[in-house]
Amino acid sequence: MPRIDLGQAFLNREPIPGVLHFHNDYVRVVAGEHAGAAGSLVTVLSLEPEPRFILEAEGGRDIEVVQSEIERVEP
Repeated sequence: MPRIDLGQAFLNREPIPGVLHFHNDYVRVVAGEHAGAAGSLVTVLSLEPEPRFILEAEGGRDIEVVQSEIERVEP
């Protein structure tokens, strides 16, 4: 999937093979450099070797996380 189509599909909350989350899902970082941070997913950057996202963390800071480092937080 071309990068522009990937980003648009994510914004549209369309299912993307291998991606477990959707735009604006609220997640918590459970592993890695940013463990403990939480916020909303803004976009997906790439799919390989695993989905990589931009997370707008509480406080407005953007961080990059991979799918295996995050878990969805139920409202």
